Amino acid sequence: MNPIEAEQICQSAEQALRRGSLNLHQFPGLLQRVIDQRLWERREVPGYGVVELKSLRELITAKPRRGWGEDPDKIEAVIKDDPKTLTLWHRAMKEKPGRKSTHIVSRNRTTPTGNSRAQALDKLEREYPDLFQRVLGGELSAHAAALTAGFRKQKTPFEQLCHWWAKASDEDRAAFRSFLS
Repeated sequence: MNPIEAEQICQSAEQALRRGSLNLHQFPGLLQRVIDQRLWERREVPGYGVVELKSLRELITAKPRRGWGEDPDKIEAVIKDDPKTLTLWHRAMKEKPGRKSTHIVSRNRTTPTGNSRAQALDKLEREYPDLFQRVLGGELSAHAAALTAGFRKQKTPFEQLCHWWAKASDEDRAAFRSFLS
């Protein structure tokens, strides 16, 4: 894709994000295109010239004209309900500058870790593509697919109680104790 077209798509995505509710439904598709085609690598910004960036992260965080000047957490919050875009986003944001692809790289993990939705989606895409497709189709949540795959376990009622007890305030614990007596 030529640098002018790359900038037009990047600019459309940025405007969809900035204009909020009117255009926000277009943003995930535009962001997917930016990521799939690696449009940050070479864009021609009117009145500024050709801009070459090393990563999606640089496009997102660089000051306007070179980039979007946005907080990556804000963008992730906007795309959190779109499993495909969220998966592409995490892969591209973890990518080291200059690399063409990022899946698991031996000891240097480039995938999300922990118990996050992004981690579940990444593992589903890599190891359970049939379940990943069901998540993309809206048939299953990422959590339900992870339970089905067996890499997450459903907490027992006792484990849930312990979890919430640890998070409860002193007032909530006192109210619960008085409820039991």
